[in-house]
Amino acid sequence: MRIFPTIGALLLSATFVFGQEPVPANSTVTAVTGESWLRHLHRSFDDTSMGKTWRLGPADLATEPAIAPVRLSTRSDSPTKGSEAQLTRLRGSDLYRVNCRGCHGEAGLGVPPEIGSLIDPVRATSAVLVDQRMKKIGMAMSRREAADIARQSEGALLQRLHEGGTDMPSFPYLSEAEIRSLVAYLQLLAGVPGTEKKQVEIRVSRARVGELIVKSTCHVCHGATGTNPSPAELFEGAIPALSVLSERVNRAQLARKVTSGAPVVMGTASSLYRGRMPVFDYLSEDEAAAVYEYLLEYPPTQVVGRPEPSLFGLTDPPADPRQPRVIASEVSPPQVPASRPPSESLGLPISVGAFVILLLVLGFWFTVHECKRLSVESRARRSSHRPAAKPAPWINLQPAVDLQPEPIGLWPVPIENNAADWTDGRQIS
Repeated sequence: MRIFPTIGALLLSATFVFGQEPVPANSTVTAVTGESWLRHLHRSFDDTSMGKTWRLGPADLATEPAIAPVRLSTRSDSPTKGSEAQLTRLRGSDLYRVNCRGCHGEAGLGVPPEIGSLIDPVRATSAVLVDQRMKKIGMAMSRREAADIARQSEGALLQRLHEGGTDMPSFPYLSEAEIRSLVAYLQLLAGVPGTEKKQVEIRVSRARVGELIVKSTCHVCHGATGTNPSPAELFEGAIPALSVLSERVNRAQLARKVTSGAPVVMGTASSLYRGRMPVFDYLSEDEAAAVYEYLLEYPPTQVVGRPEPSLFGLTDPPADPRQPRVIASEVSPPQVPASRPPSESLGLPISVGAFVILLLVLGFWFTVHECKRLSVESRARRSSHRPAAKPAPWINLQPAVDLQPEPIGLWPVPIENNAADWTDGRQIS
């Protein structure tokens, strides 16, 4: 019948449309605000695993030109017109790069004990892996129990992404489409079975790319607003604010600083140093340029309703920039999480709902059609197999017989003959 190929074609087309085509993220780009995450935790960069282990810029300062302060004066440094409308495709692996890799590394293993691994928490979202794990340690459970644990683990993972944790910043600016794509890649990274087909691309603007990198990576160390530190303050551990970026570097210098590193002028004698900023070689120069354009188009702002805290709560500056420093004990206000983006467009849910309704209607029609067809075939089969009326094999019908009984009477028998019977043939004398 043609109904089966039709339903198969619809399912295949739906899989292609909803699983392969990039999904619009529908995210509103907003400016970065507030203090850095390190400032929120009252920690210096050198006290973090990133400051202790991250790869810095080139060690041979003689071959690298220093980044000197510049002023925005050329047209090439102006923000790209309509960057909000320029769309680019991001996979889940790209979202992991720009949001998570700076702290958790390429494989998601983190830097224990400060930064935990993502692998085990993500594996706990799979009922199959939960069941395998429990059987391995001798605690078998039912499929329903494993599914309940997986649902709870997935809920905890999503809550951590939205609200953050004690030492992990939150990501409230991620849209639902971006979170779905990111979680799908995290499951692929953790080896969850069947996640290869769940990978989804999304379409975002160029400004959105810059926003994601700034809010998830740059804002960990750099505050949104503040003064432009002097070389002496840089030597003492000051970290420039994002709002003064255009006063320090141009677009090309930022791209080089981010992707390959560059020496900076620090100290009272204005000498060249490697600096403290790690190299993010997994970011492309185009992505670094998107950061620059985003900060120009959406200037960082101060949190409304409170004074901007000082970015440099440092005391006892070290003699060497790479030595640990002590953070002042002043109390800073808690970080105010950014508001969530508006709800996504209803176009995709409506399309999915319409497709589901279409499948239900086709399924109902197919069921009724098959019931009628089977009913007709059953009646025809019973009619063709009905036997003709025949007598039972043990009944033999014969024509009717007219029975006429004869009258019962005494027949005359000669006495002579009968006497011999009684005397055995002897004469009676």
